[in-house]
Amino acid sequence: MKILLDTNVLISAVVFGGKAKQMIWLLQEKNYEIYVSEYIEQEFKNKLEEKWPTVSDEAYRLYKSIGFPVLKSTNAKLGDLRDPKDVPVLSDAIQYEVDVLVTGDKDFLEADIKRPIILSPAMMFEYLTQRSKHQ
Repeated sequence: MKILLDTNVLISAVVFGGKAKQMIWLLQEKNYEIYVSEYIEQEFKNKLEEKWPTVSDEAYRLYKSIGFPVLKSTNAKLGDLRDPKDVPVLSDAIQYEVDVLVTGDKDFLEADIKRPIILSPAMMFEYLTQRSKHQ
């Protein structure tokens, strides 16, 4: 299963820990294919510098040490969302045929998107833990 992590998931995991971090650990433990795109990585770096300038370098190094493969972002507009800043994320997910986009962004979660499946970190965590119980 190919999974794309959105910027807000990376921020939650690296800056705050909690469910997002646990979810990423579970994904890695179960050997899922976890990706970010160039667009997401750049947005992540920019948000860190903007909101947490004193720890942005350290947080970015921590993220890079995880070693997620980075997908080359497409210039094509492959979907439509309320927030135009979300379209490159959706376009990358569609371009690379990811199965699940994990995001905390309500615009994605409320959109009527059939593929990829859109899950919040908590929903993905629940899926992973329930799946473990039934195996």
